[in-house]
Amino acid sequence: GSKVTRQDLYLKISQNLSDVQVGEIRTYIGGAGVLPAGSIQHSTAHDMFNKLERVKKLKAGDLSLLAGLMSKIGREDYADEAIEIAKQEKEALAEKHVGPADDHSQPSSSGTQAKSGTRTGKQRNLKGMKQRKKPYSRPDTTDAHDEGSAEELEELVKRNYPLLRKRIQVSDLFPLLIQRRLLQLEEKEEIDNKPTRQKKAEALLDLLSQQGKCTCASFKEILGRGNHEHVVGQLK
Repeated sequence: GSKVTRQDLYLKISQNLSDVQVGEIRTYIGGAGVLPAGSIQHSTAHDMFNKLERVKKLKAGDLSLLAGLMSKIGREDYADEAIEIAKQEKEALAEKHVGPADDHSQPSSSGTQAKSGTRTGKQRNLKGMKQRKKPYSRPDTTDAHDEGSAEELEELVKRNYPLLRKRIQVSDLFPLLIQRRLLQLEEKEEIDNKPTRQKKAEALLDLLSQQGKCTCASFKEILGRGNHEHVVGQLK
C-alpha cells in the first residue's frame, strides 16, 4: 500500500486518543513552554500537531517530539510509527539531495508490544549491529551492560571529542535517545536551542557523559542506527 504520511498519523492519533490523553498532551506542551498554554486550551490533538509543525518543532525528518509525547501517554505503538515516518521522510530528503539513498529494509509497523525483559546472551551481537541493517525493531534498554560501563563512555567521548563534535548531527540521534529514556524532551529542547550544530553536539555529548546511563555499546549502536555509521568506523 502507499506509505503512511505524518498527516495520516496525526489524524489516526486524533481519532483514537481519549480526552484524558489529549489533555495530558495539552498539559505537557503548555507546561514545557513548547507552545503558549493559552493558544492550545481548546485544541484537538490534530490542531496541536499542526501548530507544532508551524513553529518548526516537528520538522521534516524529525518527529522525536511527537514520539516522546506518545511515549509519555503510554502509546509506544504511535511513538514507533512516528519514528518510522520520520525515517522515511529523512530518506526522501536525502534522495532529493544525493540521489538514491542506500536501501533500508522497510520494517513493518510493530504495533504495541510488551517490553521484553528476558533475553539470552546470544540473542544479540552488539558488535555486529552497525554492519547489519535490520528492520526497525523496538530498541532494547537491556543487554548493553555487557559491553562497558557509563564511565567508559566518558572516556570514549573524551578520546574522540574533536571528531564527535564535528560530525554528530543531533537531530538524527534524538528519536532513539528519547525512546530509550536516555534523553528527556526538556533536554532535547535545551540542546535544540544551542546556536550551532557543533554547540548542539557538544551539549549532547556532555549530557550523555555526565548522566551515566548510556554505555559505550548503546552509544555506538545508536550512532549506527541514527545514520552515523561513518562516525562509528572512525572511533578510537
